[in-house]
Amino acid sequence: MFRLVESMRSENGRLLNLSEHNERLNRSIRDLFGKTSSIAIEDEVRIPETAGSGIYKCRLEYDTSIRKIEFLPYRKRVIRSLRLIEDNTITYSYKYIDRKRIEELLSRRGDCDDILIIKNGMVTDSSYANVIFRDQGGNWITPDSFLLAGTCRARLLHRGIIAETRVSCKDIEKYTEVKLINAMLDIDDSEAIPVSKVFRAI
Repeated sequence: MFRLVESMRSENGRLLNLSEHNERLNRSIRDLFGKTSSIAIEDEVRIPETAGSGIYKCRLEYDTSIRKIEFLPYRKRVIRSLRLIEDNTITYSYKYIDRKRIEELLSRRGDCDDILIIKNGMVTDSSYANVIFRDQGGNWITPDSFLLAGTCRARLLHRGIIAETRVSCKDIEKYTEVKLINAMLDIDDSEAIPVSKVFRAI
Protein backbone atom coordinates (compact mmCIF):
# COMPACT_ATOMS: atom_id res chain seq x y z
CA MET A 1 0.00 0.00 0.00
CA PHE A 2 1.34 3.42 -0.93
CA ARG A 3 1.89 6.05 1.73
CA LEU A 4 1.30 9.75 2.09
CA VAL A 5 3.05 12.32 4.24
CA GLU A 6 1.87 15.20 6.36
CA SER A 7 4.47 17.77 7.41
CA MET A 8 3.65 20.05 10.32
CA ARG A 9 5.40 22.91 12.07
CA SER A 10 6.24 22.27 15.70
CA GLU A 11 7.22 25.46 17.49
CA ASN A 12 8.38 25.48 21.12
CA GLY A 13 6.65 22.20 21.83
CA ARG A 14 3.35 22.98 20.08
CA LEU A 15 1.97 21.70 16.79
CA LEU A 16 0.60 24.54 14.68
CA ASN A 17 -2.51 24.67 12.47
CA LEU A 18 -3.86 21.33 13.59
CA SER A 19 -7.34 21.86 12.12
CA GLU A 20 -6.00 22.26 8.57
CA HIS A 21 -3.69 19.26 8.90
CA ASN A 22 -6.41 17.06 10.40
CA GLU A 23 -8.76 18.05 7.58
CA ARG A 24 -6.28 17.21 4.82
CA LEU A 25 -5.08 13.95 6.38
CA ASN A 26 -8.60 12.64 6.92
CA ARG A 27 -9.82 13.83 3.51
CA SER A 28 -6.92 11.98 1.86
CA ILE A 29 -7.65 8.78 3.77
CA ARG A 30 -11.33 9.02 2.88
CA ASP A 31 -10.73 9.76 -0.80
CA LEU A 32 -7.96 7.24 -1.41
CA PHE A 33 -8.82 4.38 0.95
CA GLY A 34 -12.54 4.79 1.59
CA LYS A 35 -12.11 4.96 5.36
CA THR A 36 -14.71 7.19 7.01
CA SER A 37 -13.52 7.20 10.63
CA SER A 38 -11.37 10.18 11.59
CA ILE A 39 -7.89 10.46 13.04
CA ALA A 40 -7.04 13.28 15.44
CA ILE A 41 -3.36 14.06 15.00
CA GLU A 42 -3.16 15.61 18.46
CA ASP A 43 -4.15 12.24 19.97
CA GLU A 44 -1.51 10.34 17.99
CA VAL A 45 1.55 12.59 18.27
CA ARG A 46 3.64 13.18 21.36
CA ILE A 47 6.29 15.87 21.09
CA PRO A 48 9.65 14.55 22.37
CA GLU A 49 11.67 16.52 24.90
CA THR A 50 14.34 17.10 22.25
CA ALA A 51 11.80 19.11 20.23
CA GLY A 52 10.48 21.05 23.21
CA SER A 53 11.99 24.36 22.10
CA GLY A 54 12.73 25.86 18.73
CA ILE A 55 11.23 24.97 15.35
CA TYR A 56 10.96 21.39 14.14
CA LYS A 57 9.27 19.64 11.24
CA CYS A 58 6.90 16.96 12.47
CA ARG A 59 6.66 14.44 9.64
CA LEU A 60 3.86 11.86 9.60
CA GLU A 61 3.78 8.93 7.19
CA TYR A 62 0.37 7.34 6.81
CA ASP A 63 -2.02 5.28 4.74
CA THR A 64 -5.18 4.11 6.53
CA SER A 65 -3.47 5.06 9.81
CA ILE A 66 -0.34 6.87 10.91
CA ARG A 67 2.63 4.54 10.43
CA LYS A 68 5.63 6.71 11.28
CA ILE A 69 6.24 9.91 13.24
CA GLU A 70 9.49 11.84 13.30
CA PHE A 71 10.67 15.26 14.41
CA LEU A 72 13.39 16.89 12.33
CA PRO A 73 15.25 20.14 13.04
CA TYR A 74 14.01 22.76 10.59
CA ARG A 75 16.37 24.63 8.30
CA LYS A 76 14.76 27.10 5.93
CA ARG A 77 15.85 26.81 2.32
CA VAL A 78 17.33 29.88 0.70
CA ILE A 79 15.41 30.50 -2.54
CA ARG A 80 16.43 33.53 -4.56
CA SER A 81 15.53 32.44 -8.11
CA LEU A 82 12.98 30.25 -9.88
CA ARG A 83 12.92 28.46 -13.22
CA LEU A 84 9.67 27.94 -15.15
CA ILE A 85 9.34 24.25 -16.02
CA GLU A 86 6.43 22.96 -18.08
CA ASP A 87 4.66 19.64 -17.47
CA ASN A 88 1.15 19.30 -18.88
CA THR A 89 0.42 15.90 -17.38
CA ILE A 90 1.65 16.19 -13.79
CA THR A 91 -0.82 15.56 -10.97
CA TYR A 92 -0.14 15.87 -7.24
CA SER A 93 -3.56 16.29 -5.61
CA TYR A 94 -2.46 14.30 -2.57
CA LYS A 95 0.78 14.59 -0.62
CA TYR A 96 2.39 11.32 -1.63
CA ILE A 97 5.77 10.20 -0.35
CA ASP A 98 6.62 9.31 -3.94
CA ARG A 99 7.81 12.58 -5.50
CA LYS A 100 9.85 11.14 -8.37
CA ARG A 101 8.19 13.23 -11.06
CA ILE A 102 8.64 16.46 -9.11
CA GLU A 103 12.28 15.60 -8.46
CA GLU A 104 12.78 15.02 -12.19
CA LEU A 105 11.36 18.48 -12.93
CA LEU A 106 13.53 20.02 -10.21
CA SER A 107 16.63 18.54 -11.81
CA ARG A 108 15.96 20.82 -14.80
CA ARG A 109 16.26 24.05 -12.78
CA GLY A 110 19.76 24.82 -14.06
CA ASP A 111 21.40 27.52 -11.95
CA CYS A 112 18.14 28.52 -10.26
CA ASP A 113 17.26 27.56 -6.69
CA ASP A 114 13.82 26.08 -7.37
CA ILE A 115 11.15 25.79 -10.06
CA LEU A 116 7.64 27.01 -10.83
CA ILE A 117 5.70 24.22 -12.50
CA ILE A 118 3.62 25.33 -15.48
CA LYS A 119 0.71 23.09 -16.53
CA ASN A 120 -1.26 23.89 -19.67
CA GLY A 121 0.06 27.43 -19.58
CA MET A 122 -0.96 28.02 -15.96
CA VAL A 123 1.18 28.52 -12.86
CA THR A 124 0.82 25.76 -10.28
CA ASP A 125 3.35 25.26 -7.44
CA SER A 126 7.06 25.18 -6.76
CA SER A 127 8.75 21.85 -6.09
CA TYR A 128 7.80 21.94 -2.41
CA ALA A 129 5.43 24.85 -1.78
CA ASN A 130 2.41 26.76 -2.99
CA VAL A 131 3.11 30.20 -4.45
CA ILE A 132 1.69 33.66 -3.93
CA PHE A 133 2.25 36.76 -6.06
CA ARG A 134 2.20 40.40 -5.01
CA ASP A 135 0.34 42.69 -7.39
CA GLN A 136 0.97 46.36 -8.14
CA GLY A 137 -1.41 47.37 -5.35
CA GLY A 138 0.42 45.34 -2.71
CA ASN A 139 -2.16 42.54 -2.54
CA TRP A 140 -1.13 38.87 -2.44
CA ILE A 141 -2.84 36.38 -4.73
CA THR A 142 -2.40 32.65 -5.31
CA PRO A 143 -3.06 30.67 -8.51
CA ASP A 144 -6.29 28.69 -8.67
CA SER A 145 -4.42 26.13 -10.80
CA PHE A 146 -2.40 24.78 -7.84
CA LEU A 147 -1.34 21.12 -7.71
CA LEU A 148 -1.61 20.48 -3.95
CA ALA A 149 -4.09 22.16 -1.63
CA GLY A 150 -1.60 23.33 1.00
CA THR A 151 -2.61 23.90 4.60
CA CYS A 152 -0.97 27.33 4.84
CA ARG A 153 -2.61 28.34 1.58
CA ALA A 154 -6.02 27.23 2.88
CA ARG A 155 -5.63 29.16 6.13
CA LEU A 156 -4.49 32.37 4.42
CA LEU A 157 -7.41 32.17 1.99
CA HIS A 158 -9.88 31.57 4.82
CA ARG A 159 -8.58 34.62 6.68
CA GLY A 160 -8.69 36.81 3.60
CA ILE A 161 -4.94 37.48 3.69
CA ILE A 162 -4.55 36.19 0.14
CA ALA A 163 -7.00 35.82 -2.74
CA GLU A 164 -7.27 33.16 -5.43
CA THR A 165 -7.25 33.93 -9.15
CA ARG A 166 -6.10 32.59 -12.51
CA VAL A 167 -2.39 33.12 -13.14
CA SER A 168 -1.00 32.15 -16.51
CA CYS A 169 2.65 31.94 -17.39
CA LYS A 170 2.24 35.22 -19.30
CA ASP A 171 0.69 36.93 -16.25
CA ILE A 172 3.79 36.60 -14.08
CA GLU A 173 5.33 39.84 -15.39
CA LYS A 174 2.29 41.75 -14.10
CA TYR A 175 3.34 41.05 -10.53
CA THR A 176 6.22 42.47 -8.50
CA GLU A 177 7.20 39.58 -6.21
CA VAL A 178 6.57 35.93 -5.53
CA LYS A 179 6.75 34.02 -2.25
CA LEU A 180 6.71 30.30 -1.45
CA ILE A 181 4.40 29.15 1.36
CA ASN A 182 3.86 25.83 3.07
CA ALA A 183 3.28 24.37 6.53
CA MET A 184 6.79 25.35 7.59
CA LEU A 185 6.90 28.67 5.75
CA ASP A 186 4.15 31.16 6.50
CA ILE A 187 3.71 34.39 4.55
CA ASP A 188 5.81 36.43 7.01
CA ASP A 189 8.56 33.79 7.12
CA SER A 190 9.01 33.57 3.35
CA GLU A 191 11.49 35.80 1.55
CA ALA A 192 10.06 37.73 -1.39
CA ILE A 193 11.60 36.88 -4.76
CA PRO A 194 11.46 39.64 -7.40
CA VAL A 195 9.71 38.47 -10.57
CA SER A 196 12.89 39.49 -12.39
CA LYS A 197 14.39 36.37 -10.78
CA VAL A 198 11.79 34.09 -12.37
CA PHE A 199 13.44 32.69 -15.48
CA ARG A 200 12.11 30.88 -18.51
CA ALA A 201 12.95 27.26 -19.26
CA ILE A 202 16.48 26.56 -20.44
